[in-house]
Amino acid sequence: MLFSAPRGVRCQGGTDETVERRAEARHSGAFQPRRVAPGIVTSFDLVVVGGGITGLGVARLAARNGLTVAVLERGDLASGASSCTSHMLHGGLRYLERGHFALVREALSERAAVSRLAPAFVRPTRFLIPLRRGDRRPPWKLRLGLAAYDLFAGRAGLAPHAMVRRAEALRLEPELRSKGLAGAGLYSDTVMDDAALAVAVARDAAAHGAQIWTYTEAIGARPAEDGVEMLARDTLEGGERRIRGRAVVNAAGAWADGVRTTLLRALTPGAVDPAPLLRPSRGIHLVFPPLTRGHALLFFAGADDRVLFVVPFGPRSLVGTTEVETPSPPTTDAREPSTEEVRYLRHALARILPGPAEQPPLAVTAGLRPLLVSTDPVGSASREHRVIADGPLVTIVGGKYTTFRVMARDTLACVVRRLGKDNLALRDPMAPLPAPVAGASIESLAEWAVDAFARRIEDVVRRRSALWLEADRGRLAAPRVGAVLARRLGWSPSRLREELDSFHGALEREERFLRAAREDP
Repeated sequence: MLFSAPRGVRCQGGTDETVERRAEARHSGAFQPRRVAPGIVTSFDLVVVGGGITGLGVARLAARNGLTVAVLERGDLASGASSCTSHMLHGGLRYLERGHFALVREALSERAAVSRLAPAFVRPTRFLIPLRRGDRRPPWKLRLGLAAYDLFAGRAGLAPHAMVRRAEALRLEPELRSKGLAGAGLYSDTVMDDAALAVAVARDAAAHGAQIWTYTEAIGARPAEDGVEMLARDTLEGGERRIRGRAVVNAAGAWADGVRTTLLRALTPGAVDPAPLLRPSRGIHLVFPPLTRGHALLFFAGADDRVLFVVPFGPRSLVGTTEVETPSPPTTDAREPSTEEVRYLRHALARILPGPAEQPPLAVTAGLRPLLVSTDPVGSASREHRVIADGPLVTIVGGKYTTFRVMARDTLACVVRRLGKDNLALRDPMAPLPAPVAGASIESLAEWAVDAFARRIEDVVRRRSALWLEADRGRLAAPRVGAVLARRLGWSPSRLREELDSFHGALEREERFLRAAREDP
């Protein structure tokens, strides 16, 4: 797919051009932590700070267009918001009500594109919206919104919407609260595995030459003759490396303001700190045993009319999400879910699925959304994105998972202008992403996971597999996973014990929190 940058691309600080270069397929193994002798500098066209879906999307596109690129991620790939989403590739039906028509159209186009790019990670799903007597949104308004959603999807649309009466709605989902139910609207969207998709994007980037370094934190920077020299530290093994990039992309998500300020202080000492770009918010999801007969549900919370979802995901159901504003940069506890959020979701769920809602949640996830600064209420903030250029530093903020390819394109368009690669065009081919491992033993899965950049037991259980959705949350598999990682990564027996203790301790803390949150105040 060939595209040009000028249409709709805004890179503050200069005019954007794009670049086309032939990418030669190369394969990169897993990152093996090692100490680098002081003074040795590895040079790249581009250094990306952040290994979530946005940063990985930038790295993939850069590598496929022949740029040398490194990714620095201080944790595991997708260990922030990119593994804590509502697990949907969608246009955002609720954004129609707010008049964000361009965003919905763009996101629906990307829904179709990513579905073709990653068929192993995406599944079309039928969504049901209960209609209740006295709802603020009458049936005609819902019908109009669903028709517009189908229209914006165009030829790439899925099964068209429909409206059903009360009896049919209860036949489709018998556990719906029948009292006050007037009918339902039906429409189609896609459910995806967010962490697995992000890892596949990283694997595709690495196959085209990108260097992916997890648990590697940028701790210093200084101007270099042709760009920026950065010092990075391995947060697990303690080694350091010096990396030079002709350009640096800040794709740190909700932490982008902090990264931008830190880097600009190092690169332009004495300059005034930049104004914040973000207004992050926390969203949590609860994981339950199956709550429906295969449908996803979209419904409205009673207290604040917030849009909530029940999303079938593997053998479980996800319920979310909340919206709690947090500081920028986030504080150390900003990502911690609160008992109030858990109770909010449970009470909202009980209004539409009173029987299934009595089951205790099995798990909770929490992520921070990198929302753009706005005077609107946080729940109404735009999901659009911005690209900001500060000399060799390019920052990408905002956006949503579904449009990660668009964000990568706009960011790289800004980068190549600063690399002096004018009058060239970027290519974003629709070659399928690497497929996940399937039908493997625990040991084979762990072997594959190490080659897919996993460096801790949690990385394998939570973001390279569905083991975290098992009834035991991956406890039985953890020792077998740990044994493989110990052999592959050179862990000592004491290090293996520490990893197992850390894994089990985190699960115990999560379960204690959920038990406490189930108790009414």
